[in-house]
Amino acid sequence: MAGIKINTGVIRLEVDCDGVKDQISFNPNDVVFMENIYRLMGELQKKKDEYAAVEERLNSNQDTDENGIPVNMKERLSLILDICSYIKGQIDGIFGEGTSKKLFGDANTLDMFEQFFDGITPYIQSARESKLSQYKNSNSRNVML
Repeated sequence: MAGIKINTGVIRLEVDCDGVKDQISFNPNDVVFMENIYRLMGELQKKKDEYAAVEERLNSNQDTDENGIPVNMKERLSLILDICSYIKGQIDGIFGEGTSKKLFGDANTLDMFEQFFDGITPYIQSARESKLSQYKNSNSRNVML
């Protein structure tokens, strides 16, 4: 008896975090995954606005200590750590616990998140375009986006 083969559309990507290789997976065809990604994008925009307001307040204070270091450096670093922790938590919530560790190791820099989202975006766009193409080319109402 022959078995069945099911392709759910899971994408497996190799991740190279500063020379350490690992793998993550996600399914851009999965409705729950896409809902979570779109929710996160909306939340990140709101967070970006919140953080920008705090950053503006911190940047308005140009006072330095006797070593030339901004007196609010601890607050500035804390803001970046808060942003990193928040985004890592969101990524783990969507992609699975421990994903942010695979992706970023112990690093806490803001540009690593842009690299990650830039890396997965083509797969998400391709899956969406494929589904939209099926819908546009189909006379059936049973095709799901």
